[in-house]
This record gives sequence, C-alpha cells and structure tokens, in this order.
Amino acid sequence: MLVRNLVLAATMAFAGAGAAVAADHDHDHDHGSMQSAVRLPEACKAASAGKEAMVKDMQAHMSQAMQGMGGQMTETQKGLQRAMMSMNGPMMQGMMAGDPDVAWVCTMIPHHQGAIDMARAALKGADNAESKRLAEKTIGEQEKSIQELVAWLDKNAKKEGNR
Repeated sequence: MLVRNLVLAATMAFAGAGAAVAADHDHDHDHGSMQSAVRLPEACKAASAGKEAMVKDMQAHMSQAMQGMGGQMTETQKGLQRAMMSMNGPMMQGMMAGDPDVAWVCTMIPHHQGAIDMARAALKGADNAESKRLAEKTIGEQEKSIQELVAWLDKNAKKEGNR
C-alpha cells in the first residue's frame, strides 16, 4: 500500500511538468489535432506484462484525484489537462517494465508525447510570439527524442530483457 501511494504521489508530482507517445507517431505538424493517440510500443507492453491490475489501480486513483478540476478552466487549460491525463496511463505501464533501462525508455516515450500534446494545446490559445516559437521548438525536439527512444527500444529491448 505504501509503495502504491508513493508511486501515485510521484506520478501526481511530475504530471504537472508532464508530457506522452504513439509508437506509430504522426510526424506532421498539424496543430489542429490537439491529441495524438497515446500508445506504447509493443516492446513496452510486453516488458510490463502481468502488471496491468496495478497500473489500472493507479490510473483509477489518478482519475479520481483529477475529477472536478475542469469546471472553471479555459480551453487551453482543458487541453493541457487532457494531454497530462492521456500520458499518465502509458507512463505508468512503461515504468512497470522489469528492466530499469527499458522501464525508463518506456516511461519517457509517453512523457515526450505529452510534451508534444501540451505544446499543441498551448498553440491553440497562445498569443505571444515567443511562446508560440517555444511550443513549435518543443514539438520538433520531442518528436526527435521519441524517434531516438523508439530506435533504442527496437535495438535493445529484447537484449536487455525483463529482469
């Protein structure tokens, strides 16, 4: 119970700084579509197999904690919240991989996708040129990072194994 609460607290703490991924990520820059489908690569799913119940339990606690926050939020804030919520489940699943290297990579992929989704949400409401430039830059950098992480995973996931 303590471990679950610590994991939940840690997840809540970094959700605000957040970010998430699609393995078959769409690399266009269509900022009209706020959210990408958040999916983990199959290697991440395989590495965390058998831990689905724990992940669902953590997601339920996270969802319950976030309920009721949307009433007074702007559209941009709602978009940011959707981006954070969509990455949490895949990040939790990714961190459950037995191998520490695979767990880190599988957690960072949806984290970076979340940054992309949040930047897209910000672009919808942004009116400051520098903020828009930073959001565009974030999208490009995070897409590159996701490609690197997926390439590492494709090369190393089976070799690393699931300790």
